[in-house]
Amino acid sequence: MREEYLLALVMLGVAAVFEIVTRNKPKWWAPALLLAAVAGSLAAGMGLRFREIVEGPFGFLDALLPCVVAMIFLRTLKDSGAWEELFARLQGKSPLLTSFGMLLFLALPGMLTGFATASVLMSARPVYDLLMKKGQSKAKAVGFIAVGAFLGVMLPPNCAPAIVAANGAGSVLPTPYVGFFLPLLVLALPAFLLFGCMSAPLFKGEAPAPEKRGLLPLLPLLATLILVLVDGLLGSYVYVGGQVVIFLVGLVLALLLPARKRGAKDVLDALINGVTDIAGPVAAVFALGSFIEVSSMNGIRGIFSYRILPYGVSTVMLVLMALSVILGILLSAPLPAFFIAYAVFPIGWLANTVIVTGCAAAVGVAGLVALRGGAFSLVKEELAVEDVSYGQVLRQLLLPALLVLAMGVVMVLFGDKMTAIIL
Repeated sequence: MREEYLLALVMLGVAAVFEIVTRNKPKWWAPALLLAAVAGSLAAGMGLRFREIVEGPFGFLDALLPCVVAMIFLRTLKDSGAWEELFARLQGKSPLLTSFGMLLFLALPGMLTGFATASVLMSARPVYDLLMKKGQSKAKAVGFIAVGAFLGVMLPPNCAPAIVAANGAGSVLPTPYVGFFLPLLVLALPAFLLFGCMSAPLFKGEAPAPEKRGLLPLLPLLATLILVLVDGLLGSYVYVGGQVVIFLVGLVLALLLPARKRGAKDVLDALINGVTDIAGPVAAVFALGSFIEVSSMNGIRGIFSYRILPYGVSTVMLVLMALSVILGILLSAPLPAFFIAYAVFPIGWLANTVIVTGCAAAVGVAGLVALRGGAFSLVKEELAVEDVSYGQVLRQLLLPALLVLAMGVVMVLFGDKMTAIIL
């Protein structure tokens, strides 16, 4: 057996065993991947290669910086009371409108930060309480929230799986996370619309009318979303400073227009909490960068490139997408993210953003359908709901997961004919 295969087994094995021992808890993903990267370096006889271990995360730095600033902005909105006002305003006069409103309320944090953790931390509790008042079961409430968080990750502007896939497309160096807005919208909007319609019956029944304080505290969010849309759809023609600047502007406006008065300490706590909330997911992606970089250094990527030569690029991508979803059921998203980085690698610097987005769908789906460590587990832990089993919510998870995955497959197969949606 070639040395590279043994090295791959060592790296993947260390990460998998670590995840199994820690029950796939997301807080352990970064240590698991980092330990596996170190093991791959040592097993190759190269010693502790700090250069590759440190260099790998830098491929994600530019793309993840807006995600961090977005989380700080969102936490400021929540702690100032503006998020409560948004929750009240998104409750419609009909079950269908309320369903879409609550789905958007869940998805927004994931859309802006790229991570399901943000959606769960920001929006899970109010939606859960509303569904309890509507007389729904805990299982249905947890399933609805988990799907909302998943759809937020897969919708634009920011999507952690697509950021990972873009890095894979660029080989050792990253491909800029640019031009993903419309491809992500095409990928996830059908599932959002279908699931919103199907979930309308959950919001039948009476519930106390929410208190509304005024629209002024929502102006920072509205202004931010408008600028994000302009940046995503018209960025080639209108320069608005990029996402970091947009979220910083939103943050300043949120500090100036709070829904309730706060002291300097409360404001500082909100800023620090925003960093804390996003630190774990960002650290996991950085550790994945180390993992990918070491796998390039010790020859794993080279032998992979040699072995896939006889096969078509689409075939390689689809096989690794399927492997990612299957593996994700048991181990959640970290190792599937690694395989998707390799799935996109064959198209290198000629990466078609539509195809990259299609591949990224597999990582998002892996995070949704995971037995442990995925969106379902995040929601259960945040809400402290222990008497809901995976089997009770699986039916709710499957349809949006399969629809997003099917759209991903279509984009991989026909991405070359869909370049018109790359802006």
